[in-house]
Amino acid sequence: MRTCRSILGRRAGIIAAGIVALLPARVLPAEENEDAVAVATSECSFDIERVERPAQRWRALSRDAERVAAETATRRRPTRPDAASPTIPHKNFVDDEIFGAMVAAKIAPSRLTTDEEFIRRVTLDLTGDIPSSSRVASFVADSGTDKRDRLVDELLASDAFVDRWTLWFGDLVQNVVVSSNARLYAGGRNAYYLWIRDAIRTGKPYDAMVRELIAGAGDSYLSGPPNYAVRQIQRNGPAQDTYDNLAARSVEKFMAIPFECLSCHSGPGHLELVNSWLAKKQRSDFWESAAFFARVSIRPVRLTEDPVTLKFLVSDNANGSYQLNTTTGNKTPRQPAAGEDSTVTPAFILGDGGVGSGETYRAAFARHLTGDRQFARATVNYLWSELFHLGIVEPVDGFDLARLDPATLAQGAVLQPTHPQLLESMAARFEEDGYDLRALLRLMTTSSAYQLATEYTPGEWQDEWTPYFARHYPRRLMAESLVDAIATATQLPPSFAIEGLGTFSDAMALPDPLTPNQRNAVARFMSSFGRGDRDQNRRTYDGSILQALGMMNDRFVTDRIKNATRGSTVATALAAHADDGAVVDAIYTATLSRRPTTEERMAAITAMQSSGRISATEDLQFVLLNSLEFLFN
Repeated sequence: MRTCRSILGRRAGIIAAGIVALLPARVLPAEENEDAVAVATSECSFDIERVERPAQRWRALSRDAERVAAETATRRRPTRPDAASPTIPHKNFVDDEIFGAMVAAKIAPSRLTTDEEFIRRVTLDLTGDIPSSSRVASFVADSGTDKRDRLVDELLASDAFVDRWTLWFGDLVQNVVVSSNARLYAGGRNAYYLWIRDAIRTGKPYDAMVRELIAGAGDSYLSGPPNYAVRQIQRNGPAQDTYDNLAARSVEKFMAIPFECLSCHSGPGHLELVNSWLAKKQRSDFWESAAFFARVSIRPVRLTEDPVTLKFLVSDNANGSYQLNTTTGNKTPRQPAAGEDSTVTPAFILGDGGVGSGETYRAAFARHLTGDRQFARATVNYLWSELFHLGIVEPVDGFDLARLDPATLAQGAVLQPTHPQLLESMAARFEEDGYDLRALLRLMTTSSAYQLATEYTPGEWQDEWTPYFARHYPRRLMAESLVDAIATATQLPPSFAIEGLGTFSDAMALPDPLTPNQRNAVARFMSSFGRGDRDQNRRTYDGSILQALGMMNDRFVTDRIKNATRGSTVATALAAHADDGAVVDAIYTATLSRRPTTEERMAAITAMQSSGRISATEDLQFVLLNSLEFLFN
């Protein structure tokens, strides 16, 4: 195992701290957790771990913030005159709502980020990678008062932005070559990926993207949208199982409502402790939404025999209906109530809208879904959570429509959004801006609320302040982001050969989390960081001993910090600078997007003089890569 040897003796504990920080927080048993929800065992397959426990979530975020801030606070130097100013400007209505709530609760916000903190944060959030040393230097040197806004615009226009948000949307719609129920094959996965990427690149309105997916028809190898339906094929069951999947996933993914709960049973007596809005709904309400998919045709076409390879032709039949006549498959029996018709008429779960004249069933469903305010709310909350690492509504895919409006909240119920008016205002703005994802991300990232520091400077932090967003909450880098950040810090990108797509050098650009396969060493490294599979295993940001060991021992890390590795940051810095201090500056800026403090520089120079420039410089970057400051955003 590689050790820190003599480099920065006082920093040797960083690796140990990193290991601790990567470990998952202890989950409180029910008797210790006052927020735990007891739900009776039933035939429902709902994952009880997904039940909302806001206070537990807030405590975990709060403690992560304290832990990361404790390591990094003393090493970050303000570079803006207003960075520590008690007066924080309100840039837009986001700030009016966030800081207004803090004033009402008598909570002081943290300071604003330094320029170095800001460029690293926003570059990671919008592109999934850290900024280059040269971009950090030019940004810090820029004296323009609008330089942060200009940086946001630059990042929104970048190819890296397209990669990062193609990955996000691919996660949302679960584009993957193979899953437990459906197989897209490389041809379908690639067509889906390229369609998503082009939609993000060209700025296709988000509502149009979703409508095209839900109503998509054509050849799954030639067009992306048909793969949305293919992905929801349910094997070993009647056609109604697939119709149910399409309805449930559409409402869950694009409206963030856990709709599948109603696919097996009605809400009363089952969902009161899970979702009070769904608790009032019947299974028949679910069937009416699923009936919009009763005319979809998903026809397999065999391309090869050994191995078997299929593509799919997706279309809409002129006739067809959802019948309550099943007793087998993956759901409890579908039978009409006494005296009722076995044919279900399509009616959307929100508003009861049906099918218009000349409209296909699926197009009607897509129109109702994207036309409802909840579609905009869900999208706003998804993106807010991506940037702030905590949703206005938690969990982000668990909206309870009965608890969104304080004016209509039932007696004794708990309001779900932390900032209900902000959620509504951003949803309205998103609609007004034509469902422009870039405009929504710009609104959030240019706010002062987004630019608050992780370090809480006004005084002692209280866990219960977490939902006020009075500080930034750090999160471990996602797997692909970590790989790209290591590659950028060391100037040594990997290479990934992907069937049908060519060669990639950025992990963030990969088409799915099963690519490349586990025979690839970098893929194995990424998998240990919770990449997920877009099927049964969600992407996670939890830590593990395996992750810490990988950061210390995996050759993806250790080979890239060697002077002997041609083109590495260490080799380049040592060759370019005879001055030890300049080498230290180069390593810090490349790795942490900031220059070292005076104390850090002197400690590193002393180590270089005592144990040799090459060895000490390699160890310096190794330690910085293993620090919380690098591993968390």
